[in-house]
Amino acid sequence: MKKIHFSFQTEWLSWLMIAAVVALSIWAYPHLPALVPSHWGISGQIDGWTPRLTYVLMISGMMLGFYLLFLALPYLEPRREHFHQSAVFYHMIRNVLMVFFAGIYGITLWAGLTGEPVAVGKIVPMAVGLLFILIGHYLPQIKSNFFMGIRTPWTLSSEENWHRTHHLGSYTFVIAGALFVLSPFLPVPLNFYLPMTSIIIAGLIPVIMSFIWFKQEKK
Repeated sequence: MKKIHFSFQTEWLSWLMIAAVVALSIWAYPHLPALVPSHWGISGQIDGWTPRLTYVLMISGMMLGFYLLFLALPYLEPRREHFHQSAVFYHMIRNVLMVFFAGIYGITLWAGLTGEPVAVGKIVPMAVGLLFILIGHYLPQIKSNFFMGIRTPWTLSSEENWHRTHHLGSYTFVIAGALFVLSPFLPVPLNFYLPMTSIIIAGLIPVIMSFIWFKQEKK
């Protein structure tokens, strides 16, 4: 049985992002205020702060935890052959998530170190939107498995159902991602409610349709 292949080529970006965040945390810790901005409201204003020790450990710990979890997934997956066939998405999403977390950390760290206003309310939604567009693009390439993709009892019970659901999901995720990218240019509170609603709908439509297709297959 084939296995997911790990190499410097597949891992270097994740290693670099984790190392960069850890190095930045060590360097920045003594320069940070006791409370670091960690949350921005829908109007773009800071409305949440985190103690600096928690702040510097949070993202690096999260990145390391996600990375180790992703390394373990191929060995936990019952449908390993399908997981191997989805290796392109598997390596892509792992590395992209590491870049995403490192980028968010860099932006918020700059705000904490300088005290200058940072357009987090614009940057983060656009980054999330691009992430959803990327996921949507790759969804049809994912083979049925228990850890990646739109996993419902109905998609996991039928290869045809899995295939149709993920092709539909590719469209809904790309549309939701595009709305996220555009959201910073919408007025408050539409800039929050429209993209958030679109993400919920983007996930619900494929799930509902997978059930409908399952019922149709049983007739």
